[in-house]
Amino acid sequence: MREEIIKMLKKEGTVPLSGEAIARKLGVSRTTVWKIMRALEADGYTIEGSPRRGYRMLQIPDRLFPSELDAKLSSRIIAPVPTYIHHHHCVDSTNNVLKSMADQGAPEGTVVVAEKQEKGRGRLGRNWSSPAGGGVYLSLLLRPPIPPQHASPLTLLAAVAACIGIRAVLPQLSPGIKWPNDLLLGGRKVCGILCEIKAEMDLVHYLIAGIGINVNTGLKDLPHTLQSSATSLKLENGDRAVSRVAVAAAILQHYDELYCEYLEAGAAPVLARWREYNVTLGRSVKIQNQSGLYAGIARDLDSNGALVVEGDSGELRPFSAGEVVFGTQ
Repeated sequence: MREEIIKMLKKEGTVPLSGEAIARKLGVSRTTVWKIMRALEADGYTIEGSPRRGYRMLQIPDRLFPSELDAKLSSRIIAPVPTYIHHHHCVDSTNNVLKSMADQGAPEGTVVVAEKQEKGRGRLGRNWSSPAGGGVYLSLLLRPPIPPQHASPLTLLAAVAACIGIRAVLPQLSPGIKWPNDLLLGGRKVCGILCEIKAEMDLVHYLIAGIGINVNTGLKDLPHTLQSSATSLKLENGDRAVSRVAVAAAILQHYDELYCEYLEAGAAPVLARWREYNVTLGRSVKIQNQSGLYAGIARDLDSNGALVVEGDSGELRPFSAGEVVFGTQ
């Protein structure tokens, strides 16, 4: 009923809609309608109500509600209907919430979004600062019919989708991808992606792609240790606020399109788009992994998304995991 009332108010625009008309269409009492209106106001919607004229919506909050995201989506697999989007005001981690749902049989394309994370996680066990209302924190569920050794390109796909989504909303910005899936603006990190997988030897049960973007995060909202290495879309946009709903919806839409293409054509189109937006290839890098530190020039991706690095003696070595540090850092 909540979603239907939002749609009805949006459709009428500035024309008031009577509580009686809403109640009659939904088959509920006017008291129920009044309670839903109060709940919407508590969630940040500005609704004008008059006993004689009815209700009209004056302002929509920039919160990641299913109805707001769905209004901007025309997806096939990722959140094809609003019920696939699960909104939370606060969670420990959207990945954790979605993993529990995936284990209970949630369908492919399920999305979890949150206004705040108390224990947001990044790659390599790092924390991801997730202040309330400051960013986009979402996780989406995939169930690709592939063996786990072929899943690496899907982590790159998440970075490409985030990159294209941000550029679609803010064409004046040009985020680039640092291998495998960090997004940088002006050399500073604006988006981190954590992909987690549950699989057997020959089959992926599910893959969860968690995406965290600093959208309207202010410099003072970032941890002191990250203020020189991180940024936000707002800071890079001349300190002008950015619609979190628009950013989240654009990323989900482009993820859906890229994932459908991946299922039809394989990894090659994903890798080609990653190369288009990368800021890694051709640069001096140091890669830290469990085997130690390796230095060289990042030359290309192999067919499964591993970073191919050329060492001092000219040998080419692929890395499927590790932390990349640019030579100037």
